[in-house]
This record gives sequence, structure tokens and C-alpha cells, in this order.
Amino acid sequence: MTALQFTYQRATRTPELSMLAQYLGQGFDQKSFNRSAECIVKDDEHLATVTTEERSGKKWVKLSLDKMKLIQTVLERKPLQEEYNTATSQTMIVEFSSPNIAKPFHAGHLRSTILGNFLSNLNEFLGNRVLRLNYLGDWGTQFGYLALGVQLKGLSPKDIHQDPIKCLYDAYVHAYEAARNSPNMHEHAMNIFARMENGTADDLDQWQEYRAYTVKELEDLYRRLGVCFTSYEWESQYGVNKIAHVLETLKQHGLLIDQPDGRKVVQLQQRKIPIVKSDGSGMYLLRDIAALMDRYNRFEFHKCIYVVENGQNDHFASLSEIAHLLCLPYAAGVEHVKFGRIHGMSTRRGKVVFLKDILHEAQQLVQEKQRESPYTKTNAADDPSVCDILGTSAVIINDLKQRRMKDYNFDWSKILRMEGDSGIKLQYTHCRLASLLHAQSSAEDIMSIQCDGSSLVEPEALDLVCQLANFKPVCNQAQEAAEACILVAYLFRLCKSINLAIKTLPVKQESEAKKRQQRILLFSRAKLVLHTGMTLLGLRPLEEM
Repeated sequence: MTALQFTYQRATRTPELSMLAQYLGQGFDQKSFNRSAECIVKDDEHLATVTTEERSGKKWVKLSLDKMKLIQTVLERKPLQEEYNTATSQTMIVEFSSPNIAKPFHAGHLRSTILGNFLSNLNEFLGNRVLRLNYLGDWGTQFGYLALGVQLKGLSPKDIHQDPIKCLYDAYVHAYEAARNSPNMHEHAMNIFARMENGTADDLDQWQEYRAYTVKELEDLYRRLGVCFTSYEWESQYGVNKIAHVLETLKQHGLLIDQPDGRKVVQLQQRKIPIVKSDGSGMYLLRDIAALMDRYNRFEFHKCIYVVENGQNDHFASLSEIAHLLCLPYAAGVEHVKFGRIHGMSTRRGKVVFLKDILHEAQQLVQEKQRESPYTKTNAADDPSVCDILGTSAVIINDLKQRRMKDYNFDWSKILRMEGDSGIKLQYTHCRLASLLHAQSSAEDIMSIQCDGSSLVEPEALDLVCQLANFKPVCNQAQEAAEACILVAYLFRLCKSINLAIKTLPVKQESEAKKRQQRILLFSRAKLVLHTGMTLLGLRPLEEM
């Protein structure tokens, strides 16, 4: 039984397949079945025969593959990535990560960042135009608290510059705690933000500085995670004084209702949603409506995907409902990709910290394990960048191998294990292939090898070929379900096939040159597929560890 029998590829509904299904349902007209089978074999060069088989009183359709043609197709030097096609490709906006300025990058932002990066990579790989937006929370009442906290603590620009996010977050918490004990403090913070909304506060210059500090620190973190964005966008782009036209549109459609206390709400089918506070400042939903309209005007997207945790489900359901009630032509393209929560994300000492501290600890733990391992390359164990990539790979794969709607517990012992299904296993297998190919041939040698499937008849070789054939179908299924775990599970199966093939199909020890070359070609294609899959997941494949 080969791996191809577990392929996720959906068969295209051709007239011949429809007829075949009809004949099966009607109890098998053998002549009609044979005619349909002949058409299918004729139209698909990889099928050798289509026959029937009876087992346990049921009739089954049995498809036999032409192994030589399958091997030829899989090992041919065809680019894996699909080209952008204006006729069939889509323009997609993926909004992900989107942390708040001056607040810790928490576990929810980690999942959004990793999953959003994967979905962006995957859709781009499958031929779509993807715009990666990081929509940072730089607006709202909390910035009144932040400005107040900086004043109360007497922080200087030098103090903030040393550790921006931690310093600013401490200032925010200090002001928030002060406001809990003093209504005057709360009112002071509210007034600061109201002045900011109107563009009259002296705090605006400071706010610009806080944004710049925070973005610089975030970019260092994104580099470690292998994440990049098309653009950074800001909630402040849609302050209430800039989006009067949105309020007017809501009013024209009969959705905007003024409340006696000065608030404005949107009337939906089952509920009323506030969008403007009594002090005139706009709320998050109003800014998201304005951002959605603005993005379509700029990009004419087919889909606008929000990668945000499940706790925001009601918010995005409201956004989608409002888009439909406004009869926006792109309303059907609004999509919320939600996910569960990470519990217990902390250091080994149990201290809940910023993500950069988690990644730093992962790097240190990997370095310890590398030094203890007898298989580690000496320079790799002492190279912080290699250990950082391994640690980050472990954290990323530990997250992406989960079903996205599933909550899970953060467990250091599972994340950093060298054996079993982990990010380190993927890196190890890739390094193993790199070492094998580097020792046996150069890139020029591999490019000159002509495929000859007759030299790849071993079960392990055929199993690996079938696993490689599954790559694009798996990518399509992962895209359809917006589930990274589908690709992760496939890569684990691929690694198992690769390691078994390396063990049973020697290259250096093979005396027959033709077999040796075909195995090099097979392992070269396996490395390309594994490298591509790892890159789609956001990993940086290593050549040595």
C-alpha cells in the first residue's frame, strides 16, 4: 500500500467520472463502465487501468497507476510555486498579528502572527496576490492612560528608549491602577484621548515617538519569526474626525441611531452595537468599518481575511453583518479566521513574560541540548543564530501542528524534544538531506541527471515518490480549511519517508552509477519539497545543525 492512496486531492468532476458514478449507482452496466474506464485512462496519462473488484459483497473501482510516468512527473524539474494569473488569481488582504502599541506581545498575538504568516505564504504560493497588513492598535482610551502614566512616573525619552514596550506598558498599568482608586484620574485619561481625537493634544508628538519605539522592537521580533508585512497600518488612520462619511453612509441606510446620552449605535437584527461614545470618540467597530471600505477603495480585494482569536467572533460577525446591510459588493469576502488560546505560556520558572523572553529561553534550551548531543556539528552548537532558528522553529511548529480552534497548553518538554514530531525534527531531516547531497554531488551534477524510473523500484523509493506527489493536493486542502496542521502533518509523514529512504537506499555505497544518480535526484526533489513546505510554515530551513 503506497502513500498515494492517502492523497487529499479531490477528483475534478468530469463527464466521464459522473457517468462512472452513475453506472455504479445503478448496479453496474459492465459495458458502459468499460467505455467510461477507457475514456478516463485515455485522458489521464498516469492511470494504467480502471477495473472493478468485489469485496464483502460490495463492488469497488480499482485504479492502477503507471509507476514510471508518475515518477517522471514527480521528479521533473517543474517549479512548485504557481504563477499569478489575472484570470484565476485573487487579491487577498490578510490582516494578522496586529498588537497594541506599548503592550506586551501576548500569546494571542503569537498565534495570529504565525497562522497569518502561513496563510499569506500559502495563498501567495498558490498563485494569489496577497497583501499582508499589520493593523496596529495605536488609538483608543488606553493612550490617554499611557500618556497619564508617563507623566505620573516622570519617564524621560531615555528611560523609554532602553526597553520601550516594557517601560510603556508599566506606565499604562501604573495609570490604570491609579484611576481605579481615583475617578479624577480616569476622567483625566479620557480627556487626554478626546483631545487626541480632535488633534489638539500636545501628547500627539509623544504618541508618535511611542509608536516608533514600539515598531522598532516589533520588527526585531518579526525578523526572528520570519515574518514580513506589505504595510503597517494604524487604527489612528480612522479617527472619528476623519471618517464622517462612514457615519453618513450608516445613517443613509437607516442603521445609525442617536442615543439620549450622546452615543451613536448601529441597529442590527438582534442587537444594538455602540460605535461612538458619549464624548464623541469613535469605537473599534467604527474604525474597522472605515478600514474595510478604505481597503477596498485602495486594493479592490476579493477577500479580506482577519486572523484574530475566537474571543473576537461577535465583533467580526457584526462587521460582516454591517457590510451586508450596507450592500457593499465585497461583503461576502469578509472572512474571520479564528483560533483558540494558548494556556500557561511562561518560562520554565513559571514567570509569564513577553514573547521575546520565550524565544530567548527556547534558544538557550536548544543550545544546551545541542552541546549535549553527540551528533551536533561543533560550530552549530556554539552559533547563537542556529540555536535561535531551532528554538523558534520548535515554538512555531508546536503551535501550527494544533487544530487552530483548539486551546492548548504550552509545554517546554514537548516543544523542544529532538525526537518525535517537532519543528526540530523537520530541521534535522532537512539538514540530513543537505549533508547527503552536498557530499555526493554539486548543483550542476543534479541538474544534468535525466530521470529514469526503472532505477527507483524499491518500495521505499516508490513510497517517497507518492509522498512527494501529495504535496500540492495537501497545500490545496490546507488553503481550503485555513489549517496549517494539515501541511505540518504531511511534512511529518514526508520526513518519515525520507529518513526510511535514506536508511534503505544508500547513495555513497551504491556501486551502480545509474541507481546512485536516480537516488540523488529523488533526494534532491525531496529536499526541495521539504524546504518549500517549511518555508510556507514560516521556518528558515538550516543546512547544518
